[in-house]
Amino acid sequence: MAKKKDTRILPVYDIETFRGTGSKNEFFDIKILEQHLHEHEVTLQPHRHDCYLILLVTHGHGKHIIDFETHDIQPYSAFFLTPGQVHSWSFTEDAKGYVIFFTSSFYMLYKREKHLSDFPFFRTLENPGTLQLDEHKEGLLITMLQEMVAENTKEEFGRDEMLRNCLDIILTRLSRYYEQSTPLTANSSVTLQIRQLETLIETHFIKLKSPAEYADLMNVTARHLNDVCKLALNKTVSDLIHERQLLEAKRLLAFTMAGIKQIADHLEFNDKSYFMRFFKKYMGITPDQFRENYLKVHRHP
Repeated sequence: MAKKKDTRILPVYDIETFRGTGSKNEFFDIKILEQHLHEHEVTLQPHRHDCYLILLVTHGHGKHIIDFETHDIQPYSAFFLTPGQVHSWSFTEDAKGYVIFFTSSFYMLYKREKHLSDFPFFRTLENPGTLQLDEHKEGLLITMLQEMVAENTKEEFGRDEMLRNCLDIILTRLSRYYEQSTPLTANSSVTLQIRQLETLIETHFIKLKSPAEYADLMNVTARHLNDVCKLALNKTVSDLIHERQLLEAKRLLAFTMAGIKQIADHLEFNDKSYFMRFFKKYMGITPDQFRENYLKVHRHP
């Protein structure tokens, strides 16, 4: 049975949770999908990871729910998750593929000139974290994944560097394919600022709630930052902050039994009433109504 990190709100699983007996690294793991599904039924229920995750399905079908978005799983579907996203999945019995878990520190150890946010599928404000591959073009990718599975169980010189280099090649290859198949935001100084803002909001959205606070962290004016967001995303900075707060609130309402006051306190709203007004303003229904509606449709056994 998988163990989870202590949390009052929602299960958060780390690499150690799923690490097989053959794996030797607490910051990286790669699993055969069918083995992973057999050993860890908890993945069928909504949960988070504190690491990055790549899922590549080579056979079978199913559903993958990521932060309230339901995605169809088909052969050669790829999914990319960043730390903190809530997801669950279900597969047909013939499902096969690979799951890669890794931390930012593992990838960045010898690659300080590169960042995971350089890869478009890890920029969740701008681009979807899904990709449909052409199975006739990805034979080399599958071969590399098979080699990584074998390498992951070894205790030989250079194992981690081999895995790190293979991971970099796979990310680069998938990024190239992604950019060919998915419309992306223009690569410019605007995009770089959006990436920086996304990182800051993800880190500080509970405590920092005003656009001016993020503008100060980025050494720009609030007006300039708003103009950047409107140009790149057709949204304001406040929109992005509120969307992140609402996403967290929806996660806690849907996937936990935490009370409304507990959620309001967790998100550091002044009081329960203010949180309820905030939620209804943007969602059109109360927090209790959202929870009730979600459970009616997505009730988990």
